[in-house]
Amino acid sequence: MLTTLSVVTTTLAHFLPELLGRRVGTLNFKLIMIEFITKLRIFIIPLACLFLIGWIDPATDKNEEGRQLYNEGEYGEAISKFTDAQLDLPESDSLNFNIAGTHYKVGKLPEAEKSYKGILDSKDAALKTKANYNMGNTMYKQGKFNEALDFYKKAIKSTEKEPGVNSDEIKGIREDAKYNYEFVQKKMEEMKKEQQEREEQEDQDKKEQDEQDEQRQGDQQEEEEKPDQQEQRKQQQQNKEEEEQDKGDKGGQEKEQPSEQESGEEPSQPYEKKEMTKEEAERILDALKQSERSARDMQEKEEKSTPFMIEKNW
Repeated sequence: MLTTLSVVTTTLAHFLPELLGRRVGTLNFKLIMIEFITKLRIFIIPLACLFLIGWIDPATDKNEEGRQLYNEGEYGEAISKFTDAQLDLPESDSLNFNIAGTHYKVGKLPEAEKSYKGILDSKDAALKTKANYNMGNTMYKQGKFNEALDFYKKAIKSTEKEPGVNSDEIKGIREDAKYNYEFVQKKMEEMKKEQQEREEQEDQDKKEQDEQDEQRQGDQQEEEEKPDQQEQRKQQQQNKEEEEQDKGDKGGQEKEQPSEQESGEEPSQPYEKKEMTKEEAERILDALKQSERSARDMQEKEEKSTPFMIEKNW
């Protein structure tokens, strides 16, 4: 509809100054009208067609409105316009491309990928090249580097083989695709190198950790053995001290108690109280009687041997 009004305005702006600039007389008025109708006839049919298309194909107007909103940074409203237009033209590659580009712009990468996939085999060679290039960017943003390389490669090849892709814009896309391809390749090599260094560092750290664990395990075993060893050493020390003490005690006894040869006397034996037997008691009794008898006999002998004393007679 906007396109139709624009064409009508352009047509009137072209003819009205010419008509108004001419001087209209009685004789040539008819000729002027014939000339005007002839020239106007050239635009009547296209104008009518455009006017009808504006009503018959509302998707075109919605697509134009969406593009204008996109250029103004109103991406949410632009998506709304594009999707409304898609209801009328569901197979339109241009609408799919616009929708995908808007999704990509707002960071909705899975949605952009889905929309780009629908136009990767488009019959429009230029649109196909753009779609493959943008698909490569979408894959790169999602970290899918191998897929990104594939789509950049397809974009480059399409500019070399497909006809109708030799415009300056497409040539610029080809150069950008080559640059991005080399950039992603270099990025992948750097990431691979970093991964190798990280794995080597992890292996080194693991090796050091294993050594530390073994050392710690050995120390722990030594600590577990220490109590037994300490107890064993303690027991040995105690046995040694006891042996030394026994030696000291024996040496002291030898000094305090003289030998039988030196003293000539038998060491005194401790008194032990024993119960006498009947025989022992009788022997002791007989010995006592014998002793008394001997003592009495001796006394009698002494009495007999004593001289008789004479009392002095005054």
